[in-house]
Amino acid sequence: MKEKRIAIFGGSFDPPHLGHIAVMKKALDTLDIDKLIVVPAYISPFKKGHSAPPELRLKWLRAVTGFDPRIEVSDYEIKKEGKSYTFDTVSHFKRFFDTIYLIIGADNLKTLSKWHRYEDLDKMVRWVVATRSREPVPERFIRLDVDMPISSTQLREKIDPEWIPEPIRDEVVRYYAKKPETGE
Repeated sequence: MKEKRIAIFGGSFDPPHLGHIAVMKKALDTLDIDKLIVVPAYISPFKKGHSAPPELRLKWLRAVTGFDPRIEVSDYEIKKEGKSYTFDTVSHFKRFFDTIYLIIGADNLKTLSKWHRYEDLDKMVRWVVATRSREPVPERFIRLDVDMPISSTQLREKIDPEWIPEPIRDEVVRYYAKKPETGE
């Protein structure tokens, strides 16, 4: 029986942007996976809240990921509500898949050891790091060279439509134009 391999790409996606899309495309082109599961967080343990509500971020992600049938947007963390711990999400998907690649941004490397049940998580996944701002990526990680000069935080502070995927661009621009910053 063939081993089932997935990659999980989690995050706030507040809002989803072209950097996220670049990570997805690079992961699909680079990793030996059957499926890429994109998992928007209900709320990150490292944040006070999000600007856009979870259901809206989920809707936006579903609207921008139709370019590849291997992408599945999961509502697992949103349905659970509460803080979204990566360990819990990986444990859930580990029941159905043999190999799990976990995609994180290089900006997460500094706090990785503080993640909930990091030691256990480290034994369960193959780490994949999307490069960002030329941050060094240690040898033990699989590297996805993406380096897009954008973040959701920057977009919430000053929305630049050029960085928002076309299918959701107008809605995202309108939403953040009227919404005060509450996230990171």
